[in-house]
Amino acid sequence: MGERTRKLFPVQDGERLLFSGMVWVEGRPHLRVRRDGEPSELVPVAELQLRFDAGTPSRRCGGHNPFRDPTTPWVDCDRPPLPASRTCERCAAVDATFASQLHHAHTLGTGEIDPAIRLHLDNPNVTYLAAFRDGSVKVGTSRATRLETRLLEQGAWTARVVAHGSDGLAVRILEDEASGELGLSQSVTIKRKLDGLASPQPDEFLDRELTSWVYGVHRIISDLNDARLTAANEQWDNPLRSSAQWNRVHKYPRRLDSGAHDLALLDACGRAVRVRRTGGSDDFVVDIGQLFGRELVISNEIVPDELTVQDSLF
Repeated sequence: MGERTRKLFPVQDGERLLFSGMVWVEGRPHLRVRRDGEPSELVPVAELQLRFDAGTPSRRCGGHNPFRDPTTPWVDCDRPPLPASRTCERCAAVDATFASQLHHAHTLGTGEIDPAIRLHLDNPNVTYLAAFRDGSVKVGTSRATRLETRLLEQGAWTARVVAHGSDGLAVRILEDEASGELGLSQSVTIKRKLDGLASPQPDEFLDRELTSWVYGVHRIISDLNDARLTAANEQWDNPLRSSAQWNRVHKYPRRLDSGAHDLALLDACGRAVRVRRTGGSDDFVVDIGQLFGRELVISNEIVPDELTVQDSLF
């Protein structure tokens, strides 16, 4: 993907690090981390030990993905972010333009679609149903070659490809029809994802839920009678589904954007990162997105806050 990835990322005492996002590389979760004055790097989640006090962090724009320039994977930024935002006005505008054009492309005229978005859409795409461990099911679309990465980014536990499309417009029409006719959501909140990881529904329940929705989507495909769409029923499972380490995790009882913490990052399911406190034996899940857009001082002098978690563990 043309970016620097680090297998080892030693952090010096007193060093300032900016966290701006999560990226999946070859099926593994990485955090986008930037040292002061240097280009951002992709660091495997499992390589990071973070000891910090979030009480007085500085906020800085994390940058953006320049979708109009596929030769440049990421643009770092030093501007201050907008109030209550992780990005500055320029980077937010780029992200919003991409998201809006991609999501609404099937409702626009050919001349209204950005050429970069058009190029993105002129490829085989799929419509999928994704299930999360709380029992939520959503409908979504992805370029076919990027499907697994998309599902890993979202933290899906299991999924079904329900249609193949010859372009990205047909699958988005189907996505909207499935939302409107069947009531399927197109998003699931990080709170529900965390709740599900800590108190999961059985895998067999998720499989049955997906199966029950597949028939409805296939009926819609038949009604649309669109030659660009082909019905499918192909299962995908998150590799973590076979990992016993995710069978007993607890919600981290504090937010990362306040207080003092000392955490080893172990793995991730979407944006939910499995962590362990230094010297502890319990595994927790926490929304690592609470750190995005924040520049934190990593210091061995930090005394982490005490946790009152016993009532929630047993």
